[in-house]
Amino acid sequence: MDQRQTTPMGFSRHALPLLLGWFVCSCGLTPDRPKIEANSLFGRPLERIIPEGDRFETLTEDLSQARLSWSAEQNEANAIWVGRRLGYLGRYSEAIEWFSARLQEFPDSYRLLRHRGHRHISLRKFATAEADLARAWALAQDHPNRIEPDGAPNAFNIPRSTDHGNILYHLALAIHLQGRWEDSAVAWTACQEAATNDDSRASALNWRYQALMRAGRSAEGQEAVLGVRSDWDVIENHAYLELCLLYAGRLGLSDVLGSGSDAIQSVTRRYGVSGWRYANGDVKGARADWIALVESGPWNAFGVIAAEADLARAR
Repeated sequence: MDQRQTTPMGFSRHALPLLLGWFVCSCGLTPDRPKIEANSLFGRPLERIIPEGDRFETLTEDLSQARLSWSAEQNEANAIWVGRRLGYLGRYSEAIEWFSARLQEFPDSYRLLRHRGHRHISLRKFATAEADLARAWALAQDHPNRIEPDGAPNAFNIPRSTDHGNILYHLALAIHLQGRWEDSAVAWTACQEAATNDDSRASALNWRYQALMRAGRSAEGQEAVLGVRSDWDVIENHAYLELCLLYAGRLGLSDVLGSGSDAIQSVTRRYGVSGWRYANGDVKGARADWIALVESGPWNAFGVIAAEADLARAR
C-alpha cells in the first residue's frame, strides 16, 4: 500500500510544488517578479528599488506605525506620512494612489499635492507633476511658510526645507525636466528667493545656473554664481555647493568629482558636471555623462531623471 501523503486533488504533497512551478512557467510568469513602478522615457521598465537589510525592516515598521496613526486619527499630517513612507520603500505608484485618495478628503491640501507632485516626477510624469505643484503653490501662498519635517534627517537632525521651498523646488524641477529653459530659469529664481538657508540657496542656485545656460543666457548664468562662497552654512547639499563653486571658477573639476559621497550626492555631482560641460561647449562629454548616469542609476535620483530627459530630447 502506498503510504505517501496526497493532497485532496490526489497529487503527492511533494509533487505539487513542482506542478505549480511548471504551471507558473508555462503561463509566462515568474515567482517574486520585481514590481515595475514605471517606464523610462525610452520605454524601459523601471523595477522598484527596495531598500536593503536593516533599512528595509526599519522603513517597513515606520510604514506600519504611520498606518496605525492614520487609523487612530485621520488628519492631513497622518495622511501625508503614510504616503511618504510608501515612497521611502520605493512604492511610488501606491504612494500616488494614496495621496489621490486622501485628496478626495482634503481637496485643498497643498502638502498632499506637493508630495504627489514629487512622486509624479519620480515616475516621469512631468506635466502631471507640474499641474499638482502649480496648484499647491497657488494654495500655499495664503499660508505661513513652515518647516517641513524630515523623513530622513541629516546628521545634525536639523530640518532645512520648508513647505514653500519644497513646492517651488519641485515645481521648478518639473518645468526644467520638460526642457522649458526660460520658464525654468524664472521658477528657479523664485525658488532661490524663497530660500531660508544656505542649503536651499545652493540647490536652487545650481539649477538656476543650469537653466540660464541652457536658455543661452550665459552672462546671467555666470553673474548668478558670483556671490557663492565656500563658507556657506551647508549641512546637506555639499554637492550643490561644490558645483556652484565649479561654475564660478573657484573649484576644479577634479575637486568636485573626487569628493567622497553617497550614491545620490555622487549622481548630483555627475549631473551638475554634465551641465557645466554642456555650457562650455563639450556636448560630447555631457552626452557621455548622461549615458553613464542612466546606465548606472539609481533611476529614482533627480540627476538620473534629468540625464534621461536630456538624452530623450537629444534623440
